[in-house]
Amino acid sequence: MAFLDNSGDIILDAVLTDVGRKRMAQGNFRITKYDFGDDEIDYGLYNKNHPSGSSYFDLEILQTPILEAFVKKAAVIDHPLLSYTRTDLLYMPVVKRNQLVNSSVAVTGGMVQIAVNSETSDWIQTNTSGSTYNLVAGSTSGIHLTGEIGLDTSQLVATNANKTAYLVNTNLVDRMIQIQADNRLVNSVMGVRPTAYFRNATDGTEQVSMSPLQASTATSISPSLNNYNTYLVRTTDNAVTYNTISSATNISVISGPRAVAFALNFDVKSELKTLSTGVRDSIWSRLGRTDVEQYGSSNGKCDILDTTIYVKGSTTSATMQIPLRIMRYSGT
Repeated sequence: MAFLDNSGDIILDAVLTDVGRKRMAQGNFRITKYDFGDDEIDYGLYNKNHPSGSSYFDLEILQTPILEAFVKKAAVIDHPLLSYTRTDLLYMPVVKRNQLVNSSVAVTGGMVQIAVNSETSDWIQTNTSGSTYNLVAGSTSGIHLTGEIGLDTSQLVATNANKTAYLVNTNLVDRMIQIQADNRLVNSVMGVRPTAYFRNATDGTEQVSMSPLQASTATSISPSLNNYNTYLVRTTDNAVTYNTISSATNISVISGPRAVAFALNFDVKSELKTLSTGVRDSIWSRLGRTDVEQYGSSNGKCDILDTTIYVKGSTTSATMQIPLRIMRYSGT
């Protein structure tokens, strides 16, 4: 990874994909597709009050260091530009992680923590004074990762009528989502069953039941990254709507009409699940860190593997990245 020197007149940095390089070597290379990304740009730096005038409004943006292009878009492009044939789309869905509902896992230091076994889960809960700070690998009940897809705008009231007009009638509802996970670490992905529901009551209180989850196996869908598998996971209807008694945003992280909700958990490779008294697999030291004093020198140690889970709507292609920390208690 490196930054481009954009002090000159660099307009575009492009690289060929693996397939592109192969076809160039074969002599039949022709550009048919390309992808744009600007995730490293903070458009909040646009300053229309710059004392030097309008020519300087975007100066800080133009001077932002730009990452070199990568051949794998999922490695750096969190929100790629998309193409739609419809010309009547005013709003596009987004994917957001929900930490508001009672069964949602809490994020710690920007990471979602997952314990490989109950010994590790007990250790994390002892040191965090709570049971919502970690997932437990392979568990189909209890705490899970919750997410929502919808129109995150305050310009549309989250009524059923707006949901129908702006999501259902425009075919912007993801009945399934694609999950990409590192196959060296993750064994399966779990999602909701058809019986799950995500809604608010007439008095505005939470009515959410996403468990028990069910496991899904890897599909033949080609992943964006090496060593990754793609899983198809079901979503459930997001029936949280505008309420005059209690704000719907006490339950939902989507401000406007809501399409679907989902719950996820992950199972890890069996060799990663050994107890602190067992044999530590070599993958912990090869891809991660061992004997980390996560909660201080007097509170035990753990092994850590950090990875990223990629979520993508099967219909809308809305995306989200989930930093996942796999943890194993390794002793005192």
